[in-house]
Amino acid sequence: MSIVATVARIYECDDELMYKNKPARKPGQALDTVPLRTIPEAAQYLAIDAWTLLDWYSKRDAILKPSGWYGEAQAFALLSFRDIEEAYKVHLLRTKFHYSMQYIRKALVHARLESKSDHPLIDEKMLAFDCLALYMRGRGRRTSHVIALGEQRPLYIPEVVDTWGKRIIADSKGRTKQIFPWRFAANDDVSRPVSLEPDVLSGTLVVTGTRIPVKVLQGRNQAGESPEHLAKDYGVDLEIVKQALAHFDQKTPRTVRSVS
Repeated sequence: MSIVATVARIYECDDELMYKNKPARKPGQALDTVPLRTIPEAAQYLAIDAWTLLDWYSKRDAILKPSGWYGEAQAFALLSFRDIEEAYKVHLLRTKFHYSMQYIRKALVHARLESKSDHPLIDEKMLAFDCLALYMRGRGRRTSHVIALGEQRPLYIPEVVDTWGKRIIADSKGRTKQIFPWRFAANDDVSRPVSLEPDVLSGTLVVTGTRIPVKVLQGRNQAGESPEHLAKDYGVDLEIVKQALAHFDQKTPRTVRSVS
């Protein structure tokens, strides 16, 4: 039975409960590694169905591994900026390039074994053929080499890596500094109305190029303020405001309990 079908419960809770017992940032800890976002928050930011994201991070047969847990009996997964990046890459592989989840699951198991990393989509350079391939950097006596994750085929698909390069921007050291999630990314390679940056409001989803949380726009819009009024009030292009509002999934539950 699917993990989604056996979820213990979903319930409404206030912000104080949602954020209770989240781990504090340790001295010297990079912002992008601090687990700050719940599954519903991350799902809303990435415009992914919350049940789908829960399935990827559930304790039973998980595809991805969260950076933290919180709540009673550590029942709720918490995601860092890096976790969100990894989930978004999986989402793009599914929705834009139509890799099956069965294949992705097997590929990630293989990638973890070969890379000795819990987060190979982040820690290692990924190549995309008809199957995915892991680029292993030379370390010590080991030379650089490529490992096909699954049945190896000769056709290289540069669009996968190219899409990641447009939606996920890294700095000169290769560390991700900005993610541009977009509900319609499967068919739209250009629009970047919203973005995530670890050092901008702790990775809160904002209107690109500003510090305006999309959640604030959504709240004001739900309270009756028009996109035209919001655009004028914040000095932002009307089309960007409309796109930012369109990105959010109004039906996403606030808290989702995992199953161990």
